[in-house]
Order: sequence, then structure tokens, then C-alpha cells
Amino acid sequence: MDGPDVDRSLNSDKLAVAAMTRLVVITNFQAGRNRTRPETIRGLLEAAGADILEASDLASIRAATRDAVARDPEILAVNGGDGTVHGVFTELMRATDRLPDLAVIPGGTTNMTANDLNANAPLEDSIRSLGIQTRRMAAHRRRVYRPFLRVTGVNDDPQYGFFLGAGVILDGMEHFRSKVGSLGLRGEVAAGISLLQGLAKLSRSGGESAEGHKTAFQVDGSQSPRSDQILVMATSLERMLLGLTPWWGTQTAPIHMTALRRKPRSLLRRAPALLRGRPHSKMSDGDGYYSENVTGFELRPDGAFALDGEIFAVGAEQPVRVVASDPVAFLRLDHDD
Repeated sequence: MDGPDVDRSLNSDKLAVAAMTRLVVITNFQAGRNRTRPETIRGLLEAAGADILEASDLASIRAATRDAVARDPEILAVNGGDGTVHGVFTELMRATDRLPDLAVIPGGTTNMTANDLNANAPLEDSIRSLGIQTRRMAAHRRRVYRPFLRVTGVNDDPQYGFFLGAGVILDGMEHFRSKVGSLGLRGEVAAGISLLQGLAKLSRSGGESAEGHKTAFQVDGSQSPRSDQILVMATSLERMLLGLTPWWGTQTAPIHMTALRRKPRSLLRRAPALLRGRPHSKMSDGDGYYSENVTGFELRPDGAFALDGEIFAVGAEQPVRVVASDPVAFLRLDHDD
């Protein structure tokens, strides 16, 4: 970025260090797509000029992030799934307020964050694009901006991510991992199968399949909480898996938020409109549907919530606070030019 570039130009020793650590990539070679062709991915990263730091679990992800910060890179990229991305950026935001240019490479299974930032660019093409972006002067790099969701109220807070879900969303995640994933299906299509299966089951059962869920939330500025919710989702991304955009708020605010109250009216018939963010006249608050763009909210989940695929347990009636950070710059990796 321009400020750090000017500072480095005043000191030749700093320039030498910067040249050595221009690009650092934290890579999870155990993540979905990386695992299928690790040597190819390693070769592409080396060709892009990357210092590669390997990490595969939370402890090693945190250690690699601290190592990356110590190297003071001009660009820090994460190559892995949404869980790896969440771990790196949470540790990064805790460690420093001086962020380098950031990038996300879709090396995981579903890669919802990477696909939003990079317009669904494939893994190998994303790495090649990262190499081209790295060779450019900072002012000429292509960027996209997204805020983090900053989540507090859990034991090890704050946590930073892009997608939060509670209620039956956790059931869908379990279905994906135990049923769809066990069949060898991967990627956004597999996750989409679990999502659609969950909505169909919820509609057919008349809400009985969600009897174990009772989530509440209160949006900042609202006078009263919304209780008896069976699904709550919030994101700062502009697309979800399969390009879905299940929100239709008109407010100018950084967090897209959607919720379903118990037994929403005609859910199966309204599901296509819900998933595309095109509300039907029968998708009103009174019908059990809610969607607004918000700056923050307090969530009272029913024992757990998910942030970028990672599940966090909370105590009964324990409030969780969610706000948007300032917009953060990410390099776009969807073109080679």
C-alpha cells in the first residue's frame, strides 16, 4: 500500500527485507482442492514468488499467521477453505492493525469467501493471477472491499469471519459432513444439496424438524428482540454458495441478515424467491420471513452458532455480539491481465 511503500523507500535495509517477503501465502495442503494436487499447487505458488507457510490445524494456522506478520509482507494470501481463512484472519486482526494487501485462494472444499472475492475463479487461475498482482506496483493492483463480521461473546474472542449461521443452518452443516460429504461429494454443489434438502425437510415437517431450535436476535436500533427464530444468517459477502443471494433488505448497511420464524408460511413454494433474494408478497414479517441490511446485532443462539463453517458452543441465553468492521481490501484474483 502507498504509505508503507513510501516508508520502505527511505531505508535501503527495509527495502531488502520487503523484497524478500513481498508475498507470503499460508497454505493448507490438507484442504479439499489442495489435497488433490499438492505438488502442482506448490509449483504454482513458487512461480508466483511466494514464501509458503504450511498450516493444517488451528494451532499451526495461528503460528503461521504470527510468522507471516513478523515477515512484514506486502501481500498476505490464504490458500485453503473457509475454516482456514477464518483462522488466519482472526489471528491477523488480533495481531496487528497494519494490514498488508490480502488475498484468498480457493484451495478448500466450498470456498464461499474466495469465490465471492474472486468472482468464482478456479484454483490454478487464482494463483497465476496472484503472481501477476504481486509483480504490479501497489497502486495498480485490482481490489475488492469487504468488511469482516467481528464476533464477541465467545470464550476465545474476538472472532472474525464473513458468514454467521444459527438454528437449522447447523443441521444443514451436519448433513453435509455426515451424509453428502461421506459419499465423496465436494464443493458448492454438494453444500447446495444439503441446503435444499434442509429447506425441503423443514417445509414438509411443518417446522417439527426444527423443534430443537429456538434462537433470538435484536438488531442495533431496534426496540425489541425477535424470538422463536429457527434460522438466522448474516454475511458481509455479496454472494454465497452457488451464487445465491438470500437477502432482500434495502437499507444501506454492510451486513446482510435473513431469518425465519418457526413455521414460516409456504416455505417450499417461497424457497426459490428466498434463495435469489427476490421476496414474494407473502414473505413478510407476519408470514415468518425477515431480511434487512444492518450494522450490528445481538444474537442469542440455542447453544451454538457457526462462523465460516467453524462451530462455537455458547451457554444458554448467552448473548453474542456481531458488528461489521471497516471495509478491508482484498486482491481480486479473477483475471490474468
